[in-house]
Amino acid sequence: MRSARLQFKTDGNILKRKGEDMADTDILSLTDGGFSAAVSPAAGGTTLYWRKNGDDLMRPALSDAVERRAADETAMFPLVPYSNRIRGGYFIYWGIRRTVPKNHPVVADPLHGEGWQTAWDVVETARNAAKLAFDHNGKSGFPFAYKAEQEFALDGGSLTVSLTLTNKGGIPMPCGLGWHPFFPKDDDTIVTFKNKNVWAHESAPPRERPIKTPAEWQFDKGLKISQLELDTCFGGFDGKAEIVWPARKRKINMTAYSDFGHVVVWSPAGRDFFCVEPVTNATDAFNLASRGIAGTGIKTLDPDESLTETLTLTVSDL
Repeated sequence: MRSARLQFKTDGNILKRKGEDMADTDILSLTDGGFSAAVSPAAGGTTLYWRKNGDDLMRPALSDAVERRAADETAMFPLVPYSNRIRGGYFIYWGIRRTVPKNHPVVADPLHGEGWQTAWDVVETARNAAKLAFDHNGKSGFPFAYKAEQEFALDGGSLTVSLTLTNKGGIPMPCGLGWHPFFPKDDDTIVTFKNKNVWAHESAPPRERPIKTPAEWQFDKGLKISQLELDTCFGGFDGKAEIVWPARKRKINMTAYSDFGHVVVWSPAGRDFFCVEPVTNATDAFNLASRGIAGTGIKTLDPDESLTETLTLTVSDL
C-alpha cells in the first residue's frame, strides 16, 4: 500500500452503505455546521459546490452540468488514473505501444484520465462524508484494469478529498492522480505556491525536459492570476498553495499530501475562473518517462498494489 489512507472524521453516524436505498446518486449533499458541499457520483465523481453559510467558496457547477454529465463544468473533478494529456494518444510501456482513445470533443489528445467521465458507485455516506468507487476492466479506454475509490469529508472549514487507485491487472501499471478544482477569478485574486521549473504549456509542442521558471511566473512571491493567461504544468511543487481574495476578505489554503510534485495552473483569458490543479505527474509523463526523462512523477503499481493521495482545502477569513 502506497501512502496511508486518511481516516475521515465523521460524526459517527453512517447513514447509508452500498446496497441500501441509494437509487438517487445524481447528487449527494454533505453538511457540517455552516459548511456544505455537494457531490455527484453520476457526473464523474465531481464536487458540485463547497459553501460557507450559503456563499460559494469555489466556482460552482453550472445549473445543468449534472444532467449533461459535464464534469468540466463543476467545482472540481478527479484526475484518475492519470492527469492531463497523453500526447498522440499512445505511449510505450514494456516495449508495447499502449493506445488511449481521445476523450474530448475539442482536444486532440486524451486528457484528465477516466474518472471524470465515469459514473461512480456510492459505497457509503454520512452527514458530512461520502465514499465512491468504480471498476475499470482495461478492455477499452486506459489499457490497464484498476479500481478507483474517492472519499469526501467536511470538517469545519476544511474539505478533504482522497483518491485510492488499485491495480487489478496482472502486470505493473503506470499511473498518476490529481484533482481539477475551479476557483472564482477576481481582479485582485492572488495565487502563491513554490515551484522550480516549467514543463510545458498544455497545448504547446512537447518539451523533453523542464526549464527554469521564468521571472514572470514566480508564484512563490504571489501573483495576480487575473493578469496571467496560463495552461501550464509547473514542477518542484511542494503540495501547498494559497489563494487570496482581498475584496472578499477570504483565503483558501491547499494542502496536497505526499506525492504531489507538480501543479497545473489554468487561467483562460476573459473567463471568470481559474484552476490550480495538484497532480502527481507532469503533462505527457507516460511518454516522457518511456524516453528516460527523470522527474515526471509517474507511479508504478504492482498487481493488487494501491496508491492513495489526499487533498485538503481550508478556508479562512482575512
